[in-house]
Order: sequence, then structure tokens, then C-alpha cells
Amino acid sequence: MNWPGLGDAACDAAAAFRDDGAAALGRLLDDAQLAAVREAVAQIAPEHGFTGDYACIVHDAWRKSPVLAALVPILGAAACTAVGVPELVLFHDHILVKPPAGDDMAWHQDFSYLPIDRAGGMTLWIALDDVTEANGCLYYIFGSHLGGELRAAWGMTGDDDPRASLPAISVPGDELGVPAPTGAGCAVAHHTYLLHRSPRNNSNRPRRSWALSFIVPDARWSPSHSPHPRSAVSAKQEGEALEDDLLRVSATT
Repeated sequence: MNWPGLGDAACDAAAAFRDDGAAALGRLLDDAQLAAVREAVAQIAPEHGFTGDYACIVHDAWRKSPVLAALVPILGAAACTAVGVPELVLFHDHILVKPPAGDDMAWHQDFSYLPIDRAGGMTLWIALDDVTEANGCLYYIFGSHLGGELRAAWGMTGDDDPRASLPAISVPGDELGVPAPTGAGCAVAHHTYLLHRSPRNNSNRPRRSWALSFIVPDARWSPSHSPHPRSAVSAKQEGEALEDDLLRVSATT
């Protein structure tokens, strides 16, 4: 698959998502919405952000900003329609502000870090700046989602971690993946099993993005599958139903 331009959508997003594991959805935030999201990020990041070598991260950003919360149904409906999924639930989202010289994010699968009992759904990744190879765009290994779940790339809790018995991620050292440059306000949808990474920000400006983890409505809590920021602040039992206050989105929203 050849990735489209910064602002273009894939010709058949549903087919790309199914076969390649990722699809460019084109621009989902107009100028006014993009400006509003950027302002919301500027307001909540200083108080709620956790800064590491990779980025400043705001977990559950939609709960901290009415602006973001109001956009979730709109963005979710567009994503569902584009990839042909009838309904999804927003389990978790986070703002990522990757500073100049912000470190690499190694190859990983998003499902490795979700405390739920089944895969499905998608990560909806929205660029809040023009994101290019120079400032750390996403890179994908297309089709890797078809291989199922792999061992977590980091965050293992020990030999008794259920993810320890899974096949290890094995990517040749010379495999860089396919870059996915994404224009400001544009979005990418990728499967939670798809291998992806994000290299160092080599520009002189922060690179901002908003990642939304959508899961299938029949998923259940599974803290034994993975530790996760939400597990730490809201302890749940194995098999417990998703909370009623989580945002549901659908192609007809």
C-alpha cells in the first residue's frame, strides 16, 4: 500500500482497514474545530499531562475538556462510516505532545495495553499539526494485524504476565515500515493488532496528536490482560461490563 498525501483519504478506507490494517480517513476536523482542540490541549496539558522521554501525555482527555467530549460522537461516527463498523465504544483517549527531540516509540500493538477481553475496534489517530517523517509520523507494517496478538513490547509485569507466553514481536532491524504522514486535522484509523511505531521528533516544534481507543461494544473488562492507566484509577473485576458513562458512537450518530 502506498500511503496517500497529507490530507487525502484512502480510496476505499474499509478495504484498506480490513486488508492492510490502517486507513487514511482524510480531514475530520475543520479549521474552527482544529483551533478549538488545540486550545483545549493548551488548557489541560499543563495540569493533567504526564511528561516522559517520548511525549507529554494527557490520559482520558475527553473527560477533562467539554470541547473534546463534544467532538467524540462526530469523529466516531465518521470513523465508523469510513471503515464499515456499525458501533464502537470510546474506552480511552489521550493527547500526545511530542516535543523536539522526543524519543522513538518502538514497534507495538495497541491491544497489548488495553485491559479488555477481546480485540476489535480501532485506534483513531488525529494529527493536530502537520505530522511528517521529520517530526515523527506513524510508521506501519501493513498486514501485520492478521497475525493476531503478540507479546507486549514493554510494561510486562513478570513471568506470570499472561502476555509473556505470546509470540515476541519480531521485526528485522532494517524494516522501517511505511511512513504515514498526516495533515493537521486529518485522521488515521488502525487496527489494535497492527504493528506501528513513531520515531524521534527531529523538528524544532512540538508535534501534537489526539489518539482515541475505540473498542467493540460487547467487550468486557480484563485487568488480567494488561495494566493500564484506567485500571489504576478505577479498579474493575474480570468480566465486568463497560461503564454506562463511556461514549458510544455509531455510523448513524
